[in-house]
Amino acid sequence: MKVLHVSDVHCYDELLEKVLEDEEYDLVVATGDFECLSTAEKLSKAKAKVLAVTGNSDDPQIADYLEDTGMSVENKVVTFRGLKFAGVSGQDPRTSLKKLIGEEFDVLLTHYPPKGVVDLAWTGNHIGSNSVRKLVEEKEPLVVHCGHVHEARGWDKLGRTIVINSGSLEEGWYAIIDGEKLRIIFKNALGI
Repeated sequence: MKVLHVSDVHCYDELLEKVLEDEEYDLVVATGDFECLSTAEKLSKAKAKVLAVTGNSDDPQIADYLEDTGMSVENKVVTFRGLKFAGVSGQDPRTSLKKLIGEEFDVLLTHYPPKGVVDLAWTGNHIGSNSVRKLVEEKEPLVVHCGHVHEARGWDKLGRTIVINSGSLEEGWYAIIDGEKLRIIFKNALGI
């Protein structure tokens, strides 16, 4: 399965449209900070299934739209192609974490990275979430998709879990995860 991971679009709808049109993928995962309802609307027009969570810059209207269109995985587990996907809300992560503690899942979508993993800010500080880290350490999903820390684009491992921060699509960055070839490729829609 090929997964397109986008995050932190921040209303740059034209970049999202370009990536959705240009890339080949079986699933889109979006890890928040759409910021504009139009961005979530563009996402809903992808040529494959979309699973998404909100970010800290998203208002409740965006969360409602994601839920109403079947894209949201916040506070629940959704199965796609035999994998169980769960999501942590970027607006209310504590509620999500409480709801997911009793669930089993293979892939976690969260706006905030786990503390200490692909979360190094330009200030030199790790600004990820301790609570997300604890959930990942307890549940040991195969993969965590996250965003939030634009400059921390990349991937790393937390125990056996692969943690992927796609970077900010606002700056052109996104990731393609090829499950068959076991490759993670970071690309830039701006040609950087």
